[in-house]
Amino acid sequence: MRLFVITGLIFILGVTPALAGEEKVITLSEIPQTVMNALTKRFESATLLSANTETEEDGSMVYEIQGKLSDGHLAEFDIFPDGSIEEVEVIFPVEMVPGAVLKALQKKMAGFVPSKIEATHSASMKVVGYEFEGTLSGQKIDLEVSADGRTITVADQ
Repeated sequence: MRLFVITGLIFILGVTPALAGEEKVITLSEIPQTVMNALTKRFESATLLSANTETEEDGSMVYEIQGKLSDGHLAEFDIFPDGSIEEVEVIFPVEMVPGAVLKALQKKMAGFVPSKIEATHSASMKVVGYEFEGTLSGQKIDLEVSADGRTITVADQ
């Protein structure tokens, strides 16, 4: 009986976390019309490139659609099946990141060298944070930084 309970717990604990963050590549034609309508209404001139679905930690699903904005910036549009926009991530060059954010990052993580920067936007396209990928002391590191630079956390480690 004890072995059955332990096996059950391992199964539950092993399967549940595996679902969180699970991605499945899909074709653009597999995106539901509700999601496409929300995307084209808000970003009518975006060029769509690829798509996938992701299961969130709470079990909900989101469509992640990669594309290019009219200004040429690469972006990812995260949209729930009901058409509500979760967030939009835009790849930024370092020159577009506010000086205060860069200064705070260098103060807290001296020597960090970014290789990729994404600005995370709300549905209204207000920047709500930044995701930095790069290296620190020769080690790959991902950082999440608040829009004002006051909060810096190590992510995905």
